[in-house]
Amino acid sequence: MKIKAIIFGATVATILSTPVLASQGNTSQGVPTLERGVSSTQILAQGQSKRFNINIEQATTLQVTSEHFPGIRSYGNRISAVLYNESGQRVAEASSPQGHFNLVHQLQPGNYQLEVTGRSGGGSNANDDNRYELHVDY
Repeated sequence: MKIKAIIFGATVATILSTPVLASQGNTSQGVPTLERGVSSTQILAQGQSKRFNINIEQATTLQVTSEHFPGIRSYGNRISAVLYNESGQRVAEASSPQGHFNLVHQLQPGNYQLEVTGRSGGGSNANDDNRYELHVDY
């Protein structure tokens, strides 16, 4: 009975912790879709990449920035983003050794993928220094 209560509590906590500003759905391929607004909190996984789909319906300028929480040090957090088109070609990239990349690129309608990778000087994945959000506008 105690295990069921723990599982129920974890499920409720997960549902209630979804950020209000984020709009992040899933595609059939299991890659989350990144839309306008602020993403859910992500973790720098020491060099492992994380991919997001971005669907552009009309010609626009895409701007994606990474940010750490206020008061959390980001110096030493190397983070980079690469934007790929539907053919898998690299169309834009940005990086920062201080945890705050700013990718800005003019796009035509289509489906794109953003790949984010990074390393934190903080070490452990549980450390707040490893956490970031993506701010998306187009």
